[in-house]
Amino acid sequence: MEALSANGTSNMQTSVPGVASNKRRILEERRDQPFDKRLRFSVRQTESAYRYRDIVVRKQDGFTHILLSTKSSENNSLNPEVMKELQSALNTAAADDSKLVLLSAVGSVFCCGLDFIYFIRRLTDDRKRESTKMAEAIRNFVNTFIQFKKPIIVAVNGPAVGLGASILPLCDVVWANEKAWFQTPYTTFGQSPDGCSSLTFPRIMGLASANEMLFSGRKLTAQEACAKGLISQVFWPGTFTQEVMVRIKELVTCNPVVLEESKALVRNVMKIDLEQANDKECEVLKKVWGSAQGMDSILKYLQKKIDEF
Repeated sequence: MEALSANGTSNMQTSVPGVASNKRRILEERRDQPFDKRLRFSVRQTESAYRYRDIVVRKQDGFTHILLSTKSSENNSLNPEVMKELQSALNTAAADDSKLVLLSAVGSVFCCGLDFIYFIRRLTDDRKRESTKMAEAIRNFVNTFIQFKKPIIVAVNGPAVGLGASILPLCDVVWANEKAWFQTPYTTFGQSPDGCSSLTFPRIMGLASANEMLFSGRKLTAQEACAKGLISQVFWPGTFTQEVMVRIKELVTCNPVVLEESKALVRNVMKIDLEQANDKECEVLKKVWGSAQGMDSILKYLQKKIDEF
């Protein structure tokens, strides 16, 4: 306080009473006005944007916009904390007046899959326990997408790797930037498929192409992913955001009941199959990660990435 200039101190002292006086006047004016519950709801939604560390949530007219913007991991990768925040935001959107959810990311990367740095730090302490915790986190995360009743629209602005790519078929419309690419190099880092990709990839792109992605880790360009049915449409990078928002605004003019019922007709026939695939994949992940070979594979993968960097 001693470092403040005399003028600065004077300004602080004179401005505070003025603010307090204005607040008292506003409160007096509003005291007799009826309280609008919609205002409370609006404030609550605005405040919800500040509850999260690894995502940004914007409640907009007719939809909720969720953006990956991870602080606890690099390249928007997924650890249990990030997954819990995404689940929380989706659960909120499921219960409010949003007609749909738009999922995108901040930066040049959409999602680099699981956060193996986070995982390996804990895996060395108690391999079996931490493998189970991580697998259960993935199970719950993926089930949130499977059970979500409103349309989920995804705008992929950059690379989508591992779980960041495998959850896309669980969403309803996927638009991609021309610069985006898609890869599930599970065998490279000693992991089996996740995100129901063992079921959805063969159904979408055929067994041969699915195996090439899941076993060999083939990288697909945005145009290739679109041709194989993994994504819906590709847009030019310079107009990507504008193209997405134009289509979102068109969708939110639709009747919300029609949107939900249309999704139910498409999705409900495969819901049980997806839940079973998710359960089986997570059981295999626990087995792989709980073994010494599984941990060695992850360590070798991380060392290779460090060497390349």
